[in-house]
Amino acid sequence: MNCHTNVRGASAKLVPVRDSYQSGMPVPWVRVHDLPDYVYFNHSAHVRRGVGCVECHDRIDKMDVVYQAKPLSMGWCLDCHRNPDAHLRPPELVTQMDWRPPQGKTAEEVGREVREKLRLKPSEDCSTCHR
Repeated sequence: MNCHTNVRGASAKLVPVRDSYQSGMPVPWVRVHDLPDYVYFNHSAHVRRGVGCVECHDRIDKMDVVYQAKPLSMGWCLDCHRNPDAHLRPPELVTQMDWRPPQGKTAEEVGREVREKLRLKPSEDCSTCHR
């Protein structure tokens, strides 16, 4: 219930999620953000490094019905791996949907600081995503 205790927690649309949480039975999901079977993606590798939810999912907290707002294509992912600074923020703020850089700094400046502090060098090797 991580996100949904804070995001639309009382919504009637989330009754199946709350019921699942209480009963332990799985929710019958309709996958929205679905990558091909040959693609490996690790959420925690991105979240722990400061890639905010909105970078891939957009403002999901404002969607009445969740939809795929970003292409999630190989080229789109590689663009981010090649130029990650604008997509990074302090890791503890990844779930803050309305995050903005502190006054006087750009997102790129904050991201560069995060990248340097965490010594990030996103891989462009094929085997990173194709296993």
